[in-house]
Amino acid sequence: MSSIREKFREELYDYEDKPRLNYARNYFLGFSIDKDLDFQELQEFYLTWRDFIEYIVLQKQTDNLRLNGEVDRETFAVKCSKRGNDVYFWRVGKRLRSFQGLKNYSFFDPHSNIKQSNVLFVTLTYDTKRSTIQNAWETIGKDFNKWIRNLRKKYGHISHLRCWEVSKRGYPHTHALL
Repeated sequence: MSSIREKFREELYDYEDKPRLNYARNYFLGFSIDKDLDFQELQEFYLTWRDFIEYIVLQKQTDNLRLNGEVDRETFAVKCSKRGNDVYFWRVGKRLRSFQGLKNYSFFDPHSNIKQSNVLFVTLTYDTKRSTIQNAWETIGKDFNKWIRNLRKKYGHISHLRCWEVSKRGYPHTHALL
């Protein structure tokens, strides 16, 4: 099998030769997990995309038109967050900072009848007979949001922390703390 970069480079990169994740998603989801997909190439492309530094340019405006007849503008660039890069880890760490320093506490004692917790760990998987791998990956976010919305309708406010993983067969599954 020829290298993905040799044969399909134009499908993974935009016209400025920048790696694009949405191009890669569309491309790799068309492969058969068992036969066609070269995971080494997929991993190398992910690392190329993750390590390709990109910035978003923002402009802040203050309306001093009424005071002195002009608009003040300040332009600055911010490094983009990409799953796995330093900005991403900083943002996730900031969200989870409140969990640092918590004392160890046992919610479940296997030798006792007392179970104390308002936390539930769930794993949501796809029925491989009802969905293709591509459809599962394309709809995992919408499916989870629909599921949590239905739980909230029935039980009220529910906070959650969730992550997606891939199974051995290539389908996604969701782990969540509720």
